[in-house]
Amino acid sequence: MTLLALIAPAAPAQPPPGTVARYRLAGVTVPRASLVTAFTLSLGPREGERQWVSLAATKANGEEFRVWLLSTGEASRAGADRYLFQEGRDGKPREYRNALSGRAVLPSQGDWEMLPTPAISFSGEVHYLGHRYSRESIEQRTPEPPPAADVVMLRPGLLMGPASNTRQKDETRRYDGSDYELVRLTREDYRRMRDAGITCVRVDAEQAPWADELGLYYWGAGNRLPFPESLYRSQYLGPALFLDEPAVGTRDHAVRPRFARDEAFRKSITPKGMLEEFRKYYEHALREGVPRSLIKGLRARPDVDLGDLDFPQTNLYTWETMVSTAAYQLSRDPRVPDAMVFEPPGRIGTRRTLPEMDMTYGVQLPPDDPKALADIIFGFLRGAARLTGKQWGMSIYGAFERADAPWWLTHAYDMGATRFFFWDNYQLACVPFGEVLTLSRHLSDYARAHPRPDPGRPRMAARTVILLPPGYDLGHVQTGKGNMWGVGELNLERKNAYGISYRTVMANFFTEIERCFKLGVPYDLLWDLPGAPATGYREIVRIREDGKVEVREAENVTVLDHARTPPGISGAPPKLTLTLSSHAANGVTEVTARARVEETSAAVYYTYGADNEGIYRNAMVAWELYGPEEQDQAVLVPEHLKPNVVMDKQGGTVEVRFSLRRPGAYRLRASTVDVAGRATVEWMPITIGAR
Repeated sequence: MTLLALIAPAAPAQPPPGTVARYRLAGVTVPRASLVTAFTLSLGPREGERQWVSLAATKANGEEFRVWLLSTGEASRAGADRYLFQEGRDGKPREYRNALSGRAVLPSQGDWEMLPTPAISFSGEVHYLGHRYSRESIEQRTPEPPPAADVVMLRPGLLMGPASNTRQKDETRRYDGSDYELVRLTREDYRRMRDAGITCVRVDAEQAPWADELGLYYWGAGNRLPFPESLYRSQYLGPALFLDEPAVGTRDHAVRPRFARDEAFRKSITPKGMLEEFRKYYEHALREGVPRSLIKGLRARPDVDLGDLDFPQTNLYTWETMVSTAAYQLSRDPRVPDAMVFEPPGRIGTRRTLPEMDMTYGVQLPPDDPKALADIIFGFLRGAARLTGKQWGMSIYGAFERADAPWWLTHAYDMGATRFFFWDNYQLACVPFGEVLTLSRHLSDYARAHPRPDPGRPRMAARTVILLPPGYDLGHVQTGKGNMWGVGELNLERKNAYGISYRTVMANFFTEIERCFKLGVPYDLLWDLPGAPATGYREIVRIREDGKVEVREAENVTVLDHARTPPGISGAPPKLTLTLSSHAANGVTEVTARARVEETSAAVYYTYGADNEGIYRNAMVAWELYGPEEQDQAVLVPEHLKPNVVMDKQGGTVEVRFSLRRPGAYRLRASTVDVAGRATVEWMPITIGAR
């Protein structure tokens, strides 16, 4: 922070305690209202090896603030033991402490160590908040200890809260696509959130004092808070807090528009090509996007003069659905973003996504075990955090499987997550206010009963890391279905430059995951990025695009023709039989496909998620249509997520209807899975002649 720039490492001949120097702004004729025009820098008493340093500043508008720092050795972030801040001449000082360690919690908005850091030598000229200041006087006084302060206990290792500063007027769950009427949060609402264990909230300028008084982390307010005082508040995180889905933005704002106008691009796109598009989009987001919003907002204010002060906001996280990109996003810049938080895509959940993974990749992950799914998502996040030394977290959305949510929160906490957020607006994505309080209270109580002084320790728990070729992906809102990045152009039936299908590469990846899961081996997942080697693991498994799998243990490297398949579950999979009928008229072929499912060793259950009535229905069969070109693929989903299924004692019959308007060769893929994870897949060709 700015203070650290000012009171950097002491020179060998550091002045004694009680030294006081007065500085005044130099080179500015008419200072703006919020510009510091003068300050006093003082060395306070020593406490063993630790030294108190204080700063008392006056702005052009007459407002004052004071800062005290007790540090060991260098006056740096790493060496700070205590930190106090006072706004206004008559304000009560506040001391910010970590609720678990008792150590100082310093402001986190920016990487202030990038600023010039003159030693505490009380030199004739210093650089502070982007401006030059000249020393007016220096004298020796009796060292003064810091005053009594109100202690604010913070949890930097447990940031938890909603995304908005509003709540729903009517919290009744909405499954019909309609939206909520939102009302602004009141002071009482913030108190309720605090009491439920929420630690981080969004505010506007009026709400900010409420959050500050309650001891909460807060963000927002659009750069309308006092400057530079807001930068010194350890509770204030900045005007923004996250980068919003840069991988999804790449697909929707860069790639899909190009697909729409360039058929050759649709056909030529590869995972590597998708990664290149993402690289360009993400580079721009870091250089010009949210990390610059704090400085840009301050520069736009008429009362603020930053001089040459310039820094990115570094405490941001990236809120992202495509977790495979985690290592890439966290490794591009050593400072920003500081964390990646998983945003659940669509109706993700154990009873929906795991059956799809079993049907798509040919594995047998238990469809009723939330750990089997959570460990895949968290494996990418924890692996990226370990690779970069940064943080990770998760969020809950309204469409997220509600039965999974409480367990996912505590499991993520146990695995080292430090960020927990709730999306609380927009149709089914919204988690109503009351549910946010309930889930927050659940995690807060758990964290209180299971203290975690060092959240970084669980980050190192994995013994195996499984490396995926860069650009390969789980499928976004179609996670578990037959494509990557949520686009049919990257469907799993397509082949890479080695002539190997994407499905084969991804099946090897998921088979190694299944092996670790069944052996009880904790694992991380990463893109195999050049220049970012995974280290410290007992076993490194590299999934290769040529269809082979490379296993490294210490110096021993083995190349396998395919992934190591763990023992399967005994018993026969369900039986699946397909029949088709069609009718052509006016250049359109209407197709009706029927699947007969016969349960054998266990019941069959697979759901698309909650329908428009909030009911989870057994769809029994997943349908995909490939063709007529290799880049064409569609996931067939029934209207309102209400499948046409007729159940009976032996199983059921499922019917799906779709229209074909282009001539050529299609393939219909139908798959089913039982509750033990045994899957059956059937293909049916469809040929539409030229008209």
